[in-house]
Amino acid sequence: MAFGDITTTDLNGWQYRAIGVLDGLVKAGLKAERHPLNWTVTSNGALRGEVDRLRATQTDNDRRSIFDEWCSVLDAGQPRESKRFEGGIRLTAVFKHPTNRGDVQGSLVLDIDLPLDDITNEDQEDVDRG
Repeated sequence: MAFGDITTTDLNGWQYRAIGVLDGLVKAGLKAERHPLNWTVTSNGALRGEVDRLRATQTDNDRRSIFDEWCSVLDAGQPRESKRFEGGIRLTAVFKHPTNRGDVQGSLVLDIDLPLDDITNEDQEDVDRG
């Protein structure tokens, strides 16, 4: 192994550190009665929190409020907006959570589908071409 190679021990350690941060976030969210996110811990120890889009009782405004609250709690950067291939938009905000062994980096994600009324003929042609 060459100097600077990333080992499986490194990767597992980074994931373990991220799990510790996630544990704290979930406990704090539970105490504050904050809506939970769908969390993923990546192989390099990053966190990804996604606002659930499968709850029929939540409007896009409800989901945006959940996203904004988590952005505030995690002191995330300004959300970046991008068009999704399948239509709609994706908001992504990145954050860093300090630990005694370095920062755990992460992102928050919100996918918003456009209402059918907002899809133009050009957008529909793009979807049809696939």
